[in-house]
Amino acid sequence: SACGGLFCANVPVLQQAERIIFAINDNDTVTAYVQINYTGSAPEFSWVVPVPDVPEIDVAEMQTFDDLDRLTAPIFIPPAMPECAMVMRNEQTEAVSADQVQTTATALSQILVLASGTAGPYAFDVITSEDPNAMVDWLRNNGYRVDPEMEPLIDVYNQEGMVFLAMKLQPDQGVQDIQPVIMTYPSTQPMIPIRLTAVAANPDMVIDTWIFGDHQAIPTNFAH
Repeated sequence: SACGGLFCANVPVLQQAERIIFAINDNDTVTAYVQINYTGSAPEFSWVVPVPDVPEIDVAEMQTFDDLDRLTAPIFIPPAMPECAMVMRNEQTEAVSADQVQTTATALSQILVLASGTAGPYAFDVITSEDPNAMVDWLRNNGYRVDPEMEPLIDVYNQEGMVFLAMKLQPDQGVQDIQPVIMTYPSTQPMIPIRLTAVAANPDMVIDTWIFGDHQAIPTNFAH
C-alpha cells in the first residue's frame, strides 16, 4: 500500500509519474518507499494513503530512486531486420478500468487516531473509523481537501479494512524539504491502491515499481 492521493487545499495537483520501491521482509512485513511529486505551497501540502495496518514511518533520500532507476533501466538491442521480413502492423489495445464501486452507509462512530508523530519534514496521523463519513469529516476539519469523487473511494478502502495515513509538512518545513516516505507495515503482499491517486493524476500516469524479494513478483489482478 504505497500509493496515495494528494488531498491539497488548493486546486488538485496532477501527478506526472510515481516511483515506488517495495521490500518483502522476513518478519512478515512489507517496507514501501514512495516518491511524492508535489508542486505548490508548503501549507497546502497534504497526502493520504490507505494501508493495511499502522505503519512505522521514516523518510528516504531521492538519490535512492534516481540510482535505482538508472541502474535498472532496460536496454533493448534487437537484431537487424532481414530484408525478407514482412512489415508487421501494430494493433493497439485499450485497457478498461473496472474500478467502479457502489457504497453503502455504515453506522456512525467516532474517529480513532491509531498513531501520530513526525518523520523528517512530515507530521502524520493514522486514523480509522467504522463510518467513512466520519473519516471524510475528520480529513476536512484537519485541512485535507476531499472532493466528492474521493468520498466513495474512502468508503471502499474502509470496507476493505484499511486504515488511513494522513501526512502534512510541519510548519517550519518547505516544499524543498519533501522527501520520499518509508512505510513498514505487517503484510506479506505489496499492493498499490491507485484508486485515490487516479483522482489527482494524469490519465496515463506512469508508475515505476521495484520489488525486492526472494522470488519474482507478478501482479495478481493484472496481466503480466
